[in-house]
Amino acid sequence: MDTTPHDSDSKPPRIRRGRVESVDLFEIKEHELELFQKGSPADLHLNFSIFLLSLAFTSIAALATATFQNENVHTTFIVIGVVGVILGAYFLIAWWRNRTPLSLVCKRIRERIKESEVVVSSQKIEIAPSEQSEPGEPSEPKDQPKP
Repeated sequence: MDTTPHDSDSKPPRIRRGRVESVDLFEIKEHELELFQKGSPADLHLNFSIFLLSLAFTSIAALATATFQNENVHTTFIVIGVVGVILGAYFLIAWWRNRTPLSLVCKRIRERIKESEVVVSSQKIEIAPSEQSEPGEPSEPKDQPKP
């Protein structure tokens, strides 16, 4: 007797599978996963830079096109323009120096599979060394048999 609870009207799901010749699995580190999830910490610098530069150029455009009756308002627009340009440029430079493009992280992760090529057969697993090995990397001993 079947003890698993299921509705009398429900049918098991139809599973379709398309075979592939090989599957590549990439291991990623925790900080790389966080970078994909949240973005680079330098992205906050870019956001502040865009905000401040937009504010500064709007203030400069207002100074160039408007006449001000009150000198305090005129001075405020000048201060906003100067501070916005200086801080916006600072944040833009900080973003440029600290940015980590996701394409570079993906490239690093993909390069990990070139270290060794794993061939899986139904009887045994063989590890074949890659065509190009990095200088200074340890290699497998040649006198020991492979499992």
